[in-house]
Amino acid sequence: MTFIAPCLRHVVTAFLVMALTVVSADAQLLGGQKNNDEAQRPSGFSDLMEAVGSGSRLLIRQIQPGEERDRVENPRYNSQESPRDSLKTFTEAMLLVSRGYDEIGYERALASLPAYATRAQADDLYAVLTRIGPISAAELPGAKRVEQSGDTRFEVFPLAVDHDWIWSAASSPPEGEIALRQVAPKKWLFTQTTLDSLPGLKKSLAAIPPHYDQAQDGQYFMTVFSPLYEQTSLLDWGFFALALVGGLVAGRLFHAGMKYLAGRANEDLTPLLGSTLKGVGRAGGLLIFIFAFTIALGFLTLGPVLKSLSYQIPRFLLVIAVALFILSLIDAASALFRSRIGTGKDTHYDRMVVTIIQRIIRVVILTIILLFVLQNVLGMDVGALLVGLGVFGLALSLAAQDSVKNLFGAITIFANRPFVVGDWIVFKGELGSHIAVVEDIQLQSVKVKDLSGDLITIPNMQFIDKEVQNLSARDYIRTELNIALPYRNAPDEVDRAIQALHDVFEDEEVLDSAKGHDRDGAHISFPKFEDSVLIIRAYYYYFMGEGEDVQRDTDRGWFTYLDHCTLVNRKIMQVFGERDIEFAFPTQTINVVPQAGEPVEVSQVKGRRQSAPA
Repeated sequence: MTFIAPCLRHVVTAFLVMALTVVSADAQLLGGQKNNDEAQRPSGFSDLMEAVGSGSRLLIRQIQPGEERDRVENPRYNSQESPRDSLKTFTEAMLLVSRGYDEIGYERALASLPAYATRAQADDLYAVLTRIGPISAAELPGAKRVEQSGDTRFEVFPLAVDHDWIWSAASSPPEGEIALRQVAPKKWLFTQTTLDSLPGLKKSLAAIPPHYDQAQDGQYFMTVFSPLYEQTSLLDWGFFALALVGGLVAGRLFHAGMKYLAGRANEDLTPLLGSTLKGVGRAGGLLIFIFAFTIALGFLTLGPVLKSLSYQIPRFLLVIAVALFILSLIDAASALFRSRIGTGKDTHYDRMVVTIIQRIIRVVILTIILLFVLQNVLGMDVGALLVGLGVFGLALSLAAQDSVKNLFGAITIFANRPFVVGDWIVFKGELGSHIAVVEDIQLQSVKVKDLSGDLITIPNMQFIDKEVQNLSARDYIRTELNIALPYRNAPDEVDRAIQALHDVFEDEEVLDSAKGHDRDGAHISFPKFEDSVLIIRAYYYYFMGEGEDVQRDTDRGWFTYLDHCTLVNRKIMQVFGERDIEFAFPTQTINVVPQAGEPVEVSQVKGRRQSAPA
């Protein structure tokens, strides 16, 4: 899906950051005070992950059964000699009831309740216990501990464990208690007050999904997913698939339509409207899919855990859709500001500032949305995660020193403005010297493209203490031209060569090409004698524009400069040829001295007389 693809990067990034913060928070909690997981037990996504884990344990058990206790004939707990035995006997017995062993299950469960307790009361008590979360056997006093302490009463809810989270998760403040009392030596039963409190507790805790003991391998998976595949008919599955596919197709068509209109707007109207339509297409396409997905879920029979996800998943996708729309508004505002920027001297820098502000705002918006999703959709304690970042941040700061240096490098670039996007620069980096055009300036690096077309990424920190030559900031190019004349006893030939060069540089075609009217002309001189030639030196200028225009403000550059050099050199050759001024070229004179008595032969070579020994 093309309209979902732009948001997947943000979703993946959000979950990666969330995973890192959770790990760091857990590390700090292990080193600090004890944290009770049940006191802050989230529902929905975490319950689903636990159900998947339970299913994996069930699959492993099917592949490699090993030894398994028969919980019907040989249960782990089947007594009331301590609060631990009585409560665990009750919960294991009710698990047997959920598996279809009603008679033996209720028989064992009612043994932990007061006399004359009913099966309905056992069901209500089990429903309440699963909603306040499974209690580890280690948290419950066993027979030896009761004997040592002399206690005759044990309260499960709300004093024995921290259940502060229930008051915020429950539909109404729960009133009542769940407690066990010793009614005889080595016999603990739930109190009558517990049974009397069950109707009110069950009603107030109805909004909390059940949470089963992870020790029951595979049972939690069966409890969560059994309504989905046992009570959903094939016809309902067909309607679910039809609504889901219809939502995908409708969302894609809407996104394609908005993309087409955005392209037409960019061509005929304004980029601002095109950018807005693109954002509406992404967000609207996702909204259509969310609507269809919500309808599709209505055809499925979901248990308590999955039913909560049927609200959380669309809510999460809705936040993503709103985020995409907000980001599109940021892009549209950036396009508006760029369109309002004129063509003055600092317009390139203004566009660069708009780009960096746009990116910073996007990061801030994504951070806010991430925190909102963590706290309001996933139900996490953002404060605890931020505290956990303290430990993780210490380790991260040691590993991210280069990233911090690159960030300061970006600040240096934007403060000192050594170059802007589109400038040609010469920079000596770690891999050698680069002559390239600046493609993008990011918070961590600068991307440049050299003359070969290679894209090179340079860390920003390298621009802090190294020089950068900005070719696009120059307003002219000065060229040194050396012309060699042969040695002769004719000073007027030097004068004629100098005058010929003046005539070339004052030619109208040359002046137009160099934009040299009413500006510094060429400087021509006879500076020195070389070993075998006379040097005539000229300095001439190639201007980039009128007034104070620099290269980035015009369409002139290195290649137009080379064209100007070609024009000048051709003119020099033409004028020197017309005026019979000879260029010097490397020569070597060899004097041959004949021996005494040897004749000397005089021959003619190419119009010149040469002497050679006979």
